[in-house]
Amino acid sequence: MQTLRIFGQVVGGVMEAARSQFPKVVRIETTNHCNAVCTFCPRESIGRKKTFMEQSLFEKLIGECVEGGCQMIHMHNFGEPLLDKRLPERIRYAKDQGIRKVKLFSNGALLYGKMAEGLLESGLDEIKISIDGADAEEFNTIRVGLNHAQVVENVRQFMRMRDERGHGPKIVAACTTTSNVKQTKQMLNGMVDGIDFARIHNWAGSRKLLGDFSMRKPCDRPFRTLTVLVNGDVALCCLDHSGRQVLGNCETERLADIWNNALYEEIRRKHRESRQDEIPLCSGCSKCFLIGAKAA
Repeated sequence: MQTLRIFGQVVGGVMEAARSQFPKVVRIETTNHCNAVCTFCPRESIGRKKTFMEQSLFEKLIGECVEGGCQMIHMHNFGEPLLDKRLPERIRYAKDQGIRKVKLFSNGALLYGKMAEGLLESGLDEIKISIDGADAEEFNTIRVGLNHAQVVENVRQFMRMRDERGHGPKIVAACTTTSNVKQTKQMLNGMVDGIDFARIHNWAGSRKLLGDFSMRKPCDRPFRTLTVLVNGDVALCCLDHSGRQVLGNCETERLADIWNNALYEEIRRKHRESRQDEIPLCSGCSKCFLIGAKAA
C-alpha cells in the first residue's frame, strides 16, 4: 500500500509540475439534450434541466480561453452537440477568436443536411463519431434510439463532402464497446480517418463495472481539463454527468480563478496523495485505477 501511495505521489507531482495556470483543455457543454438512450449511459440520473447554453456565456468563455492561452476547446460533454443548431456558428466564432483546435464528439445521427454543411465550413478540426459494436445488430442494441445504417451513411457522406471541398475536420470513429475488434475495423475501413478504441468506464461510479480496483493512480483530468456545464457550472470532470461536484460558476467567476481556487487545489492534492477515496465522485470511479474494467 505504501508503495502505491509513493507511486501516486510521484505521478501526481509530475502532473502538478506540468499544470499551467490556465487549463490546457476546456470542455464546453452547449447542450445536455440527447436523441439516444444508450445502454451504458446514466441519463436517467442526470438530474439537470435540459437546455442550451446562452450565447453571451459562450462568448465569455471563449474570450477568457483566448486570454488564458488555451489552445484546445472540446465542444461537447454530456448530450448530443448536434442538437444545438447554433453549433457551427459557435465553432466558427471560437476559431475566429483565435482558438487553435476545436474538437467535437457526436453520435452521428444528425450529421447531414445543413448541420453537416455548417460543420464543414466552421473550421472544426476534428470530429469523433461514436460507433459501438461489430455490426448493425450490436450497434442498434447498444445505442438505443439510433440506427446503424443511418449513422454509417451520414459518416460516409460527410467524408465525401469534405474530400470534395478539400478541407474539413479529421473524422475518427470512437469505439468503447465491441464484441469483435477485427470485425469492427473491417466495418469502418475506408469510412473514417482513424479509429479510437477506448476502455469503457463507469461514469464515476454511476454504472457497475467488474475489475481489479486495488491500484489507484492520480487522474489527469483535474490537472489539465476544465469542464463547463450548460448553465455555467464547472464540474469536477466530464464524467460528473449530474454536476455533483461543482467547483465554481462561469456566469459570475472567471475560468482562471476557478481553475486555481482552493477547492480545485484540494481535489488535486488528494489525487497527488492517492486519497481519491476521500472525494465522493472519485472514490469508485474506474478512471482512477490502473487495472481495466468491464461492464457487469
